[in-house]
Amino acid sequence: QDEQSSTFVTSFVDLPRNASASSTSPIAPISLDGSSDRFLGNFSTQGNRFDVGVDLYSAPEFEGGLIVFGEDVALKIGGYVKADFIHDFDPIDATDSFVTTSIPVGAPHRTNTRFHARQTRLSFDTRWAAEDRVIQIFVEGDFFSVGNEFRLRHAYGEVGSLIVGRTWTTFTDVSAAPATLDFEGSVSAVNRRQAQARWTQPILNDELTVAIAVENPEFIVETPTGIVGDERTPSPDFVTRLRRMPVVTGFGWGVNCTGVLLLRDDLKFYSQIVFGEGIGSYRGLPDAAPSGLERSERLPMFGWMVGTTHDWTETLSSNFTYAENRLENTAFQAPDAVHRTTYLAANLMWTPLHRVTVGVEYLYGIRQNLDREAAAAHRLQASFIFDLP
Repeated sequence: QDEQSSTFVTSFVDLPRNASASSTSPIAPISLDGSSDRFLGNFSTQGNRFDVGVDLYSAPEFEGGLIVFGEDVALKIGGYVKADFIHDFDPIDATDSFVTTSIPVGAPHRTNTRFHARQTRLSFDTRWAAEDRVIQIFVEGDFFSVGNEFRLRHAYGEVGSLIVGRTWTTFTDVSAAPATLDFEGSVSAVNRRQAQARWTQPILNDELTVAIAVENPEFIVETPTGIVGDERTPSPDFVTRLRRMPVVTGFGWGVNCTGVLLLRDDLKFYSQIVFGEGIGSYRGLPDAAPSGLERSERLPMFGWMVGTTHDWTETLSSNFTYAENRLENTAFQAPDAVHRTTYLAANLMWTPLHRVTVGVEYLYGIRQNLDREAAAAHRLQASFIFDLP
């Protein structure tokens, strides 16, 4: 049994960008002294900031801290150490991140305590001048893998309107991602990173852009009982995005609409609605499932999220997120197939020293299966974050 999929996406978001500046000159000896201004450009790493709350998604800013300079090249080393202290009051199989689909339904009561530092991150942002352009290579990894091995998160090159490599799918809007201490995040959030080639072009002015991307396809199939086969993806995912301050996505088709609203300089409201058919793999869920003894069909999915992030003082911030996600299952799926998940997160973060953050977060989730049996889980998480300069 073979299943194949292509995905088309459209998004809308408008974010502040810096003007590009560059110069050309012979390569000079590397030093630690210099100015990063000439290496600033219209890069994707700079387009997701609203400066409200703690940002654990965007790349480090290319200024200050540990930057190695040459006359025509500069390397910024970034990242952070993040230690998490987690206690579960109810059964959940995912002990390091709050994956609500891993809540076992009907399991006997148990608790669990887990300490780890797997979200610790290291990045290398290299930029150099070539003729009238600034070129960027960005590589980032963390240790959120089996055996705490270093794993690849981002690896791409960007010049002008073109970005090639592995990074956030064009189907997502990182500016609307919730500021949670939990690594998993909202059940409706599209947080996949994959290899792609993307072209971004301004329309009328720099505040309105359209992006067209060809991305690595990923398709999860639940095969009918007794049918053996391999999943195939003979065509890539095709994604388009219109960006101005919401996001819309969309054959397995999908639409992902996100919005971010600055109610005040210290208060951000964000929201999301995502729906489509055959897009469950963007959330680790099946794209297709059995609809008969020898056939499968794409599963419709609908999810939504609302949240707010508030800076109470210069050192104290908080975030609240609520989200739901639902699959329209087929009658041929197993009774314990995931039907609906709920995610709630509320936290308080304190920055007592520059680049040192301490936070505590309450998490609550529900998993409901196709047979309508359900289970809930409560978690308390404390985190200590040390950012590289």
